[in-house]
Amino acid sequence: MSEPSKQLSDPRELLEGYLDHYREEILRKLDGFPEPGVSRVPSGWTPVSMLKHLAYMERRWFVWDFAGEQVEDPWSDRDEDDLLVADESFEEIKDFYLAQCERSRQAVAGAGLSDVASRIGRFQPPEEPPTLAWIMFHVLEEYMRHAGHLDIARELAEAR
Repeated sequence: MSEPSKQLSDPRELLEGYLDHYREEILRKLDGFPEPGVSRVPSGWTPVSMLKHLAYMERRWFVWDFAGEQVEDPWSDRDEDDLLVADESFEEIKDFYLAQCERSRQAVAGAGLSDVASRIGRFQPPEEPPTLAWIMFHVLEEYMRHAGHLDIARELAEAR
C-alpha cells in the first residue's frame, strides 16, 4: 500500500491511512527477510519478535486502553521470554499481528478523534486519559521508528 493520497485533508482519514500504510510496510520489510528469527543487534531482538511486539502494542493501545476491553496480559511483550515461543512459526505470529490490526480498527470504528481512552487500561485516576487522536499519532510514531529498525536489521542481514 502506498501512502495516503496527497489530496486528503481530513485528519482521521490521514491517521487511518498512514497507520494502514505502516502496518503493511512492516510486513513488506519482513517479506523475504533472511532468517527473521535471528538477531542482528546487541539487544537481541529479532525481526519476528518485533512483529509480535507490534501486535501486542496494537492490542494494548487500541483495544485495552482506548476501547476498555479486557485483554489477557496486555504487557506480555515486555517479558523477553514470552515474546517468542519456540513452537510459534513466523506465519502464526503474522496471523496474530493481522488479527490484532483488524481488532484495533474495529475498536476505534465510529469513535471521534477527541474521544478519550477508557479508565479500564493503564489510565487510572488521577491520570488523564489521552484522546484517540493522540493515541493514533503515538502508535504511528512507534510504527515509523520500528520500520527504521527493520531497515537496519535487513541491511545487516543481507550484508552477511
